[in-house]
Amino acid sequence: MRLLKVTILLAICLVVVASVSAESEFGKKLKNDYNLLHQDLLNNTGEFAEISNFTYKKDVATFTFTEGIIHLLRYVDDRPTTAVFIGKGHATMEIPVHTERLSLFTAARDSVVDTEFESCFIRFADDFDLKLKEQLTFEPKQLSWKNFNIAAKQGQGEVYFKPTIYHTYDNYFQLLRSINERGPEGYFWVDFNRYIFTFDPNRPEQVCLGYEFQAADAEATEGALFQRRENDVYADSSLSQIDFPTTMLDRRATIEMGGIDGKLVDAAETTVKVRIDADSLRFVSLFLDLNMKVDSIYYDGNPVDYMRRKDFNFSGIVLPAYAHEGDTLTFTLWYHGKQFDYALPWVENPAPTPHHLTMTTQKGFNYFMPGMGPIEEIDGGKQRFTVAPTEPYNAFYWAPYSGGLDTLVLTSKSGMSMGFLVWDLMSKKYSNCFIPHDMYQETTVEAFDFLSGILGNPPNAFAFYVSPAGTFTMPGIMCVPQIACVREEPMLSYGGFHAVTGREAARQWFGATMKPATEREQWIVEAAPEYVNLLWLQGSLGTAAYANLINRRDTVYTIVENKRDRPLATGRRASVSLRSNKGLWVMHMLRFMMYDIDSGSEDVFFRFLRELSLLCNIKTFTNYDIIKLAEKHYGQTLDWFFNYWLYGANYPEFEVKYSVMNEGGKFYIDAAVKTDKVPAEFKMPVMLRVVSDDGRSLFMRQTVNGTEDNFRLGPYDVEPKEL
Repeated sequence: MRLLKVTILLAICLVVVASVSAESEFGKKLKNDYNLLHQDLLNNTGEFAEISNFTYKKDVATFTFTEGIIHLLRYVDDRPTTAVFIGKGHATMEIPVHTERLSLFTAARDSVVDTEFESCFIRFADDFDLKLKEQLTFEPKQLSWKNFNIAAKQGQGEVYFKPTIYHTYDNYFQLLRSINERGPEGYFWVDFNRYIFTFDPNRPEQVCLGYEFQAADAEATEGALFQRRENDVYADSSLSQIDFPTTMLDRRATIEMGGIDGKLVDAAETTVKVRIDADSLRFVSLFLDLNMKVDSIYYDGNPVDYMRRKDFNFSGIVLPAYAHEGDTLTFTLWYHGKQFDYALPWVENPAPTPHHLTMTTQKGFNYFMPGMGPIEEIDGGKQRFTVAPTEPYNAFYWAPYSGGLDTLVLTSKSGMSMGFLVWDLMSKKYSNCFIPHDMYQETTVEAFDFLSGILGNPPNAFAFYVSPAGTFTMPGIMCVPQIACVREEPMLSYGGFHAVTGREAARQWFGATMKPATEREQWIVEAAPEYVNLLWLQGSLGTAAYANLINRRDTVYTIVENKRDRPLATGRRASVSLRSNKGLWVMHMLRFMMYDIDSGSEDVFFRFLRELSLLCNIKTFTNYDIIKLAEKHYGQTLDWFFNYWLYGANYPEFEVKYSVMNEGGKFYIDAAVKTDKVPAEFKMPVMLRVVSDDGRSLFMRQTVNGTEDNFRLGPYDVEPKEL
């Protein structure tokens, strides 16, 4: 791998293809049908019927329409796609996944659904209408303003279904996908009370139950998310076994950068190779940051129909014919925009891919990224270089900024070359926010050497550069800001600049080449570098590590008190603060469970960390793989631990009462522990410290079982003063 310094402003000789859509007959029909799905419900004739004791089952959901009226509306291919119900109904759902029941409880304050409703709004592409017509007699009739206002307007069914910036998918497009293959297992979406139930056969996890957590929420919170019933993926340890419809195999781009700050993507031509993993597909989901404006998309060298709204990331590509499992598709996208951080497309499967970029820029700006090749001078005061890292990345970033740079090369104790990029425009006028060169360089080298001593060389070993600006650290680059306001309280108590260098150094082991199987592993992606940073803080500053631990613990307490706690295994549905802070504490508890009290050795935990780094970077890993690795080093099963801390929610509260007993000249401690917020089968090894009158401390590990436990400690020759 090579990473070279380059001084640039930006641009690239690109011939940008104008926005083109194939506009095939099939594509024209889809766009027309798309508009029909948005047709105003009023003043359009639909079908009307009185309904009583009608039951409809959809996967885990059962809807009973006890009595009332129902309208069928918005016809595509002579069949309705919308229903409005007014009357009395009942909905029940038993969520079959432990983790997802807890997740739903966070949103809805209940882990199951068993509720009456007086109206509901439905969008569907399955056999719902056929089942209705088997039992009911319909007549032509317009939907009244009153009924529209009750179900679609006041109930906000129309609002929640519309594609918005908050949706991962374009709901209209997903509905059309099912309409094209209409059958009993098709799309079904229903809004009732504050719930939204979705069955979408074209998502990796097909069943979603959302809830309007607060009035006037722009979108329902995704409470429970899991796979359809016939897949039977309901065990917590199996949740990452997701059959993604597609996998990204390769990303290649020719990019012209511009703008006064060098961060504007003036033009991009990106070619991606996508493998089909579903049985067959006619419609492909591709994602690109909403700030990138797509001009056209080609498939195998020809323009292709696609649907992309300007306000979110989803693009729905319509293939001219079905592709089948194992096929490799090649898409080329032309686009431009301002969000250089996320300049390349992605699919649902987060698997890392090879990257190959050709960048053209104007002189005066600098770009740093792994795998940069030699710089070629071209006409018009521009420069061009290629980027071809040897490692696959799940996300690839670059750090543009202007100004001249010099390089100061230092060597770490491990013999690794570290090129510090010195930016002349960095000014000391920022007072305490400017990190002096000596502190900046020495602390960074010390952090890297310390972590190398624990973890060994990074999984992708090479000489690398330290950049004083930019935000994304990747293997080969440590972006350590030299202007950082961390030299005064309260940041100084939490480690100050040491906390910055340690975190960015840790991303050389736990960073952008990690290979999580799904989003459900996102917690370790964020928590591992944060905890490795604490090891550095403990080794270099001592008390700052404990201040960080307490602060992060209090953050978790606040999240729980605000009723926003979720299992870490729910992935990005758990807040980034929870994933980082609670995940860090999971790492800390594993450390003390693996701690050898007799010898005071932490070798077992450090071996676990080293192997965890290799696991995460060399192969696609799941939460189950992390558990098995932890069990290997712990020497016993850890189901009881991860069931609570990874797949569970909340935290235990211990109430401890104890008394010191003198029996025959020996002293004992009789302790009684009550544990709240835990299930009856809860157990946890807890570190105890017994303090004697002479000030000495004795550490020990005691397993606390269930909601109430009693145990005796001792004997002690000296009377204990405190537990």
